[in-house]
Amino acid sequence: MKLTGIETIRFHSRHHNAQRNWLLIKLLTDDPNVFGIGEASPLGMDDQVDSILTWWFENYLNGKDPLDSEVHWTQMHQGMISRSGRLVATAMSGIDIALWDLKGKILGVPVYTLLGGAHKKRLRVYANGWYTNPGVPQLNADEAKIVVDKGYTALKFDPFGRDSYFNISREELGLAVGRVAAVREAVGPNVDILVEAHAKFNVGTAIQIGKRLEQYEPMFYEEPVSYELTAEMADVRNRVDIPIATGERLYGKYPFYELVEAHAVDFLQPDICNAGGITELKKIASIAEAAHLTMAPHNTNSPVGTMASLHLDATMSNFGIQEYHAEFYDANYFEVVNGLPRQTDGYVDLSDAPGLGIELNEDELARYPYVELGVGHQSGI
Repeated sequence: MKLTGIETIRFHSRHHNAQRNWLLIKLLTDDPNVFGIGEASPLGMDDQVDSILTWWFENYLNGKDPLDSEVHWTQMHQGMISRSGRLVATAMSGIDIALWDLKGKILGVPVYTLLGGAHKKRLRVYANGWYTNPGVPQLNADEAKIVVDKGYTALKFDPFGRDSYFNISREELGLAVGRVAAVREAVGPNVDILVEAHAKFNVGTAIQIGKRLEQYEPMFYEEPVSYELTAEMADVRNRVDIPIATGERLYGKYPFYELVEAHAVDFLQPDICNAGGITELKKIASIAEAAHLTMAPHNTNSPVGTMASLHLDATMSNFGIQEYHAEFYDANYFEVVNGLPRQTDGYVDLSDAPGLGIELNEDELARYPYVELGVGHQSGI
């Protein structure tokens, strides 16, 4: 079987804090009934990623064997001078996910089987996209109760409003701590709270905030400082008694290796649609495993990226928890594909269907076309 074409599909959805445009891929073969689906959503600059996908297919993938996915990943990575930037890495991620889906369909097995088998098929997820930002503490507490009533045992939110950057005023810090305190009181001691900072703060401010939040026992403190400077992340980790998480805006294995080597992090959060796809995230997970660190992949993706993440999660011995927005988007999130599982009691169960185990509903996708969004409108990540 040979690759013969590539098609892209764009669609739109929204949740409480953000609107999203997603970019899906179909890798076609010489059998018109067999194709792979992937996702290459950059959350902005979709036209540029679409162009990269077309260029790669025309100049490299056309006529290739879809089973040689790692060969294709390596050749594409080495063949681009701009390797591992967000746009190139996102395009590679989408192609890689589609190749794995296609391989599973050709061989009649789920992707997790191709990756060595599932350590577990019931995977813990945490809720995101559920809260008002900025909200008063009682509002966030009431929203958190709704999340727990849906069955979730873990939830993440950014309590710092939308205006703080580098520093934080005493008033806003008091509000942020109050939001976390109110959510902790609302959900009780046995539900995990994950605190998101979106890389807003300098080291001193991040430490000050972290010390104030320790008493509420977050599962982790995400991106307290800039993800570009490993030394700053390590400084916060060494002085705050909360596990540190980062990685959603890092691309390829090398920056994750530097974080691990510097003892700067406790949870790694690569995004399967941006950091290199299934092939590269499997390697990132191995780097983390060698240092006894936990994987908690980032996910602001469509159902396609979500399913790719879940298949890979199942194969990681060091998997911890998966980000999961699905039930907080508009209802179309579950209507545009067939076969997407829903969470029950804070977990998602994988089936044994071939490939990613989902099929596109293209009539539904067409009902939610690409929407022009200004800078910041795809935020809330």
